[in-house]
Amino acid sequence: MRVYSNQELEKINIDESLFKSMSWVGHQFQDFAIGIDWCGQEDLQQEIDFLNSTTTLYFEFVTDLEFSVKFKPGTMGTLEITSFTFELIDKIWSVEFTFKFFPVGYLKFKCNNFKFIVDTTPV
Repeated sequence: MRVYSNQELEKINIDESLFKSMSWVGHQFQDFAIGIDWCGQEDLQQEIDFLNSTTTLYFEFVTDLEFSVKFKPGTMGTLEITSFTFELIDKIWSVEFTFKFFPVGYLKFKCNNFKFIVDTTPV
């Protein structure tokens, strides 16, 4: 298992990854977990088996969550991450995902910490 925390995610590219799940977790359900289908990246292919791993973005103590998604008539499907940005402002992380394909929208919130977990343990 590999865990990348906060600024370490600057070296991880999750653009074009797909949302698989979103859920409230942790103590009193104040944390937010997003399961993604991560296609990996070339500079890590010798270290991580992308085909046999599960990936989760885990955000601690999430507040001010906004989520907006719009499907075109007659369409359905998962969210593809177009961009993932984060910024530390007064010791609080401001996080935003954008989705520019179908569906179109965004997810943004604030949190205390976050991490990207790559679990390569066989299921």
